Amino acid sequence: MADGTELPLADGAIAKSQVDLIAKATDDIPSDREIYFISGLGADWRVFQRLRLEGYRPVHIRWEHPQRGESIEQYAQQLLEQVTGESPIFVGLSFGGLMAVEMAKLSNPAQVIVISGATTGEQIPAYFKLLRWLPLQCVLPLKQLLWAVYGVLAWLFGLKDPDDRSLFKQILMDTDPGFLKWAINRVVGWRNQVVPKNLVQIHGERDRVFPSGHRSADVVVPEGGHLMVLTRAEELSELLMAVLETTPATA
Repeated sequence: MADGTELPLADGAIAKSQVDLIAKATDDIPSDREIYFISGLGADWRVFQRLRLEGYRPVHIRWEHPQRGESIEQYAQQLLEQVTGESPIFVGLSFGGLMAVEMAKLSNPAQVIVISGATTGEQIPAYFKLLRWLPLQCVLPLKQLLWAVYGVLAWLFGLKDPDDRSLFKQILMDTDPGFLKWAINRVVGWRNQVVPKNLVQIHGERDRVFPSGHRSADVVVPEGGHLMVLTRAEELSELLMAVLETTPATA
């Protein structure tokens, strides 16, 4: 709350139980230039686990527990405490793209790459904006609702492979409903007009979550869905490497 009272946690702090797993998963990756990955709404580092970026070491930003009523700008400042390198590279997915933009506005990143997300308030889909006037996210039991519409969500996220759907289901199980409600409210109210320098927006042509994002994107992936970092990881790895090399990120 505004007085400092925290929202109740689910099973432990958000994503912090995954820290050891993250370290183990990245032990074998060359420790060169760091890239800070910011996952999507309610998701975590697992959505990036199939990406391979030679010469770069992934650092996965953990979702911290927000205070009730905390602004997205305040939360961005909180997440920046996990960033240790100068002139960092941010890669944000979906809601993580919004956070990457907000973090970039408070720092001096070498590059910002937004995947399957928005860079300004105008790019937020109309169905999100409707929740400003009909705030169902504030009254409905979100976690139960996610389970009830799991099949629809898998379709929205472009998941067909059984392994992808299984991973997505596990991520839903680990989603903290308090954080999810806070994050949805921040997406609904996001009115950003500032596009940071050195930003590249990558969007799938068939993204059903942000359906019009390809119109403003710098790079459009043909037939790409919302979670193409997972479903087409090899292709996205090559694309990210090309973006990193086209706009050099100095150490």
